[in-house]
Amino acid sequence: METNPARSSTDIEGPSIRIAWKDEQSILAQWHMTKEFEREVERKFAIPFAELPFVLRLFDVTDRNEIRNDGTDLYTDFDINHRSSEWILYGVTQGLHYCVDLGIRMVDGRFYSLSRSQPI
Repeated sequence: METNPARSSTDIEGPSIRIAWKDEQSILAQWHMTKEFEREVERKFAIPFAELPFVLRLFDVTDRNEIRNDGTDLYTDFDINHRSSEWILYGVTQGLHYCVDLGIRMVDGRFYSLSRSQPI
């Protein structure tokens, strides 16, 4: 089950993420987080922002058109540097459909999505 503890009832805007084909075998993911949102995430998790385990979760939505969070979603996680604002995702196949979540994956495996891209 996916939860979203980084979101709150405040007016702080969450991160935006977009993806695009870089070439036939890779996707470029780009995102932006405001400093205010970074501070909010830090408060929610009680962990310094620089120590949070950020992940891009690449979903294959070719046959599903949506992420169901029912344990049958096909995905690959890419550990990313918290200072980055873009990452190249390899191992994709042109002709399939993908979307990406920017999130945090805790040591116990729980994943918290902060933002989801539109599918390509």
